[in-house]
Amino acid sequence: MKISVHVDSAIPSHASELIDRRCQYAFGRFDNAISEVFVTLTDENGPRGGECIRCVIRVQLHRRADVIIHEQCDTFERAVGLAVERAGRQVARQLGRRRMGHDTLRKDFVTAYPESVPIPA
Repeated sequence: MKISVHVDSAIPSHASELIDRRCQYAFGRFDNAISEVFVTLTDENGPRGGECIRCVIRVQLHRRADVIIHEQCDTFERAVGLAVERAGRQVARQLGRRRMGHDTLRKDFVTAYPESVPIPA
C-alpha cells in the first residue's frame, strides 16, 4: 500500500508524519486490498482562521470502486483523524460486502429475470 500526501504550505510540516502514521494504523489490515491512498490537506481560509482545514482521502481498492472522504474541521489533527476514521469504516464495509457476496446479483433476481443477466461468452 502506497500513501501519497499533499499538504498545503499553511499547514505545519509535521502534518505529513501524522497523516502517514494514522493511515498506516487505519488501513494496515487492508494492505493487500488497497493499491494506494491519496491524502490532501488544505487550509481553505488561510490565516483568517475558522473551520477551514479540509482533508480529502481517496483510497484505491483493487477491483473495487474508490472510497472518497471529505472532512472539514478547525484543526488539521481533527480533520485528519475524522477523515481517516470514516475512510477506514468505509473500506471495511466495501470489503465486507465482497466477502459476504452482497456485491453480486441475488439468486431470486436471476431466476425471476434470466434475460437480464448477461451470459459470458
